[in-house]
Amino acid sequence: MRDGGNDRDGLTRSWMRVTLASAIAIAVCYADRSNMSTAIIALASDYELSKTAQGAVLSAFFYGYGATQIVGGSFADAYGGKWVLLAGCVVWSCATLATPAAADVGTGVAALVGARVILGAGEGVAFPAVHAVISRHVPVERQSTAVAVVTAASYAGAAVAFAATPPIVSAFGWRAAFYSFGGLMVFWLPLWLPLNLSESSARNEQRVALDDDDGEGAIDIVEETRRLTSLDEASTPSSTATIAPPPPSSMAIWRELIKRQEVKAICVAQFAQSWGMYGLLSWLPTYFHDAQGVELANLAAFTFVPYILQGGVGLAVGVIADDFINTRNVPTRKVRQWAQGVGMIGPALALVVAASPVCDHNPTAAAITVDIGLALSALTLAGVSVSHLDIAPKHAGLVFATGNTCATLAGIVGVPLFGVILDATDQSWPVVFASIAVVYIAGAYYYINAIDVDDIDADVIRAARM
Repeated sequence: MRDGGNDRDGLTRSWMRVTLASAIAIAVCYADRSNMSTAIIALASDYELSKTAQGAVLSAFFYGYGATQIVGGSFADAYGGKWVLLAGCVVWSCATLATPAAADVGTGVAALVGARVILGAGEGVAFPAVHAVISRHVPVERQSTAVAVVTAASYAGAAVAFAATPPIVSAFGWRAAFYSFGGLMVFWLPLWLPLNLSESSARNEQRVALDDDDGEGAIDIVEETRRLTSLDEASTPSSTATIAPPPPSSMAIWRELIKRQEVKAICVAQFAQSWGMYGLLSWLPTYFHDAQGVELANLAAFTFVPYILQGGVGLAVGVIADDFINTRNVPTRKVRQWAQGVGMIGPALALVVAASPVCDHNPTAAAITVDIGLALSALTLAGVSVSHLDIAPKHAGLVFATGNTCATLAGIVGVPLFGVILDATDQSWPVVFASIAVVYIAGAYYYINAIDVDDIDADVIRAARM
């Protein structure tokens, strides 16, 4: 008889190690991208950059980020996420280290923009790779928790960047910020390289016990899925016993995926919430520095707290969502709808308050309002952030990459647009915040009405073969 308790303990340790190592990678990823939001205040002063030019630098990241999303997701789904994530980390770390040299090239910002594009290209594969790893190596009943931990780590990485960059820049200059964060990769590699993320490991980690505590009656999900698939194909009149239909290409699968209402809901929601998240991630230090009069050395107290709160809320909401679904039998669709709705409408209302006279020249009131809004936004970790695992577990990386590409478009359009608005309106932050609130509410409405949670993998594969 197999020792089910020991197996479960081993699998628990396994998925937790995978989740922890993935979370640290995402934290490093977000720290490397976020330090520019603060460093650009000193950089812009040195090079006399307008808000429009600053917006071009801040948004350049998203061009590279969007370019590698779907490619990264396809490679991660096909070959596993371990080496895809490793390659991405090497690229983005090198780009971070090269940023000061790029800023010194020529009289414009072209080289600096190029470095940010490369940074984005490296980071573009990170989340698709991690979500592919989670879909294969984390038990289904723990995937909401794993996604919440990993996504909370993104907030932690941003918080570290916002907390550490102001004192680093004040003490050593803005160049030191990029050298410091670019070297973080060396602390992650010893955690990631030893992990066994092979297909055989994935099959073991996805075994579940159906009968008793000794684990008798356990079913291998992967093998059972293959058996059912073969039976389905054998029962099809056009199939034969000796010739299996060729697997559809990734492009054919992707074309079918984007036709689905559920995938469209994911794309719209990720675009809408990223319109605000990327805008605030890029411009929040400038808002507190310019509009609220906070000195650069004191910015950390106003800019890192929202991301600490997001991380805490994100961790809690993943566990709570799993409990509601698995223990309290709340329908998964209802959990996703409520989490996404509150997680987008709440921040929209908070930004309306932040744009009101209540927060004029009142950095404390503005900080509290923004903190509440961004904390509520973390509820979406139990919404759209796991919808791809609900609807397409076999193609989770590809679906996430598609949605994240739409999110990246929000960064490409929104971040520079906010700079143009600020230059054109004599620094009118209420206009910026109002645009974010409107997009948040529209995205929440669409997602709530369009999302579903049924597994569409089999239908998509069948349609892609036609």
